[in-house]
Amino acid sequence: MSDNMTETQKLQLTRAPVWQGIRLPLRLRIFEAARRLGESSVTELAQAVGLNRTALYFHLRHLEKAGLLTSRAGEPTPGRRGKRPRYYSVTTQELHFPVDPGAKRDVQRVGELYRPWLTESRAAALDAKSPGGFQAKRVALHWENLNDDEIARVRSLANELDEIMRRARNRSNSARKAPTANMHVALVVTPVDGHVMPGPDIKFKFS
Repeated sequence: MSDNMTETQKLQLTRAPVWQGIRLPLRLRIFEAARRLGESSVTELAQAVGLNRTALYFHLRHLEKAGLLTSRAGEPTPGRRGKRPRYYSVTTQELHFPVDPGAKRDVQRVGELYRPWLTESRAAALDAKSPGGFQAKRVALHWENLNDDEIARVRSLANELDEIMRRARNRSNSARKAPTANMHVALVVTPVDGHVMPGPDIKFKFS
């Protein structure tokens, strides 16, 4: 781990530079690509995230201002009039956002941060052209009246799923190659008020 990197970094959602750095899923994906690749050139990062260098520089500047990335100049490149390539690395391995539940602005920013990811998740769930089509998907939507034991069991299963995702993430940490995902796993477990009616059990039979 480099001297300027920490395991975790507390990031204030209400700070403008931080918010501008993290509010777009693409920027967080650039951060994650840099985290998994280790110190990387702009060319390596551009290939990893599928952007041209000019567009990537725009997002890298926001991530640097947010304090999520740091950069250094490399050795002059022969044949490029002494220009020095820039190399980027992350400043933290984990993104932690302290939230005050009583602070309206904090809570609002949490919702704003989740919203584009949930929109992307919904699009993935409804994409009939994804590998395997609808037959390969497992979409379950339930509104039900659970007892305390059932609620505890659901939360335990959610924790188990989180652990599976964590192991997969850790496995790729040392790979030092352009990260790609082959599966989207979404999970929402949330209490609702007592005025929501239960939903039906919907199944599809593909022939």
